[in-house]
Amino acid sequence: MEAPIPKLPTPYSDSSKFGVSNQRALSRRVAARDTGRRFWTRISGSAQTPLIRQALSLVAPICAGLLLVKWDFASYDAAIAAYTLLAVLLIPTNLAAAFARMSARDRLKLRDGSQRSMDAYPGVERILNTLRERSLRERIRLLSAVLGALALIAVRDLETGNTLGSMLLGASVALGALCFLNSLLLDDSIPMRSNSFPLLSLHAPTLHDSTLNRPLSDLMVAHLDPETAAAWDDWKISLMDSVRGNQTPDSAIEHLLRAVHLNERGMLNDARLMTEAKRVFKVTAIDSLIDKSNKFDLKSLRTLLAHTKAWEPGLFRLIDRLQDSAIRGDHSMNEVSWRLDLDLPPRCSQGQADLFVMLHNNTGANTNVKLDVVVAEGEPALQTIRVEARASRPIDRARATDQVDSLGRLLDDATVLWIGLAWPDSKLGSHPVQVTLRGEYGETLSSVVVQTTLSSKAQQESVGQRMSDAASAVRRLALSIAD
Repeated sequence: MEAPIPKLPTPYSDSSKFGVSNQRALSRRVAARDTGRRFWTRISGSAQTPLIRQALSLVAPICAGLLLVKWDFASYDAAIAAYTLLAVLLIPTNLAAAFARMSARDRLKLRDGSQRSMDAYPGVERILNTLRERSLRERIRLLSAVLGALALIAVRDLETGNTLGSMLLGASVALGALCFLNSLLLDDSIPMRSNSFPLLSLHAPTLHDSTLNRPLSDLMVAHLDPETAAAWDDWKISLMDSVRGNQTPDSAIEHLLRAVHLNERGMLNDARLMTEAKRVFKVTAIDSLIDKSNKFDLKSLRTLLAHTKAWEPGLFRLIDRLQDSAIRGDHSMNEVSWRLDLDLPPRCSQGQADLFVMLHNNTGANTNVKLDVVVAEGEPALQTIRVEARASRPIDRARATDQVDSLGRLLDDATVLWIGLAWPDSKLGSHPVQVTLRGEYGETLSSVVVQTTLSSKAQQESVGQRMSDAASAVRRLALSIAD
């Protein structure tokens, strides 16, 4: 009698336990490395440690330089002590960078139980490359401090002679200077300090739609890191049965974000904010919004909105001007056929800027229009965008006193565009940008010219500065809520 043929496991079948155990193993791995990341990051940024590291990285090469010029009061022991203490303080930063890189790689590159990879979301490689570069810089900084100390010890304890001794002292000074330069770059921006959204501060938007159908939601999602964007998609799916009958998850979230924005401006109190949430969400969703254990609650939505506002203040300036015009009963809201408003940073660097356009069609009928964006010496110099402008509903000044309703109605009827502008790196100085609105037959309906100044230095709304400001805004909000 033949023995039965054993069945081989099918790792990804529904009946297999392999996928479940693999998911548990991945979760444990991410949790373990996150624990190490949080511990060493807290040690690296505790108290005045970053300032002490920067001070020592400046003092150490100065002490070595004084030995090189044979100053009478220069001391080998003091210089060696400075380098040694600096090397000891750099050990936690190296471990923090290593754990951050491993944690990010596990979060973004390894697959979960549903076999979904984060590679589908833009920005994964950029985040990993940023952490890889930081880890390399941390190693260089630590190695520079160690080698600087060893060079001084060799000169002090060995018979090196004048020539070799001078070379070793010069090398120690150079290594200390290299350490100081890296300290200026690294200590002011320690990544992955947030426990709720650890990768958020490392993400910069790359690809996005020109037309924002739901301005606040679309802009926020464009600035979410891949891990948070995936969790956001799952959260929206979970809301399918938790919104009111006249709402969808997208429209309910947009309504809530508008209320949160007005609450941040002081135009709505917290009680009215909860009332607006109850208008679009059922009780089960409201409970989850006030449950701090959930990834997306009111606190985290405030954090994400603050992060988005720090990245793209231009859209929020447009929204605030629109709201103020509605409250004041500005004639452009109803009396003119087309209301065209733009926002462009007054200064920009790195040869790029974000232009936001908000268009209201007061003609009473949906109309196909096109916008010509002419950028002096830009790349390209002309962009033409064709859109269908929805007819805007007239705004009654008496009804405009209800902040949420009026803002929601105005944004629902608006055509909002997010347009990236670019110039060659060699271009500096003031540059005009003209936006011309044309009708179906090419006739000019409206035209606005704005100015921006190009600079080679990092300005307030440059990419790097906005990334830093966004991370700072999130940390400030987290601390204020904690207090």
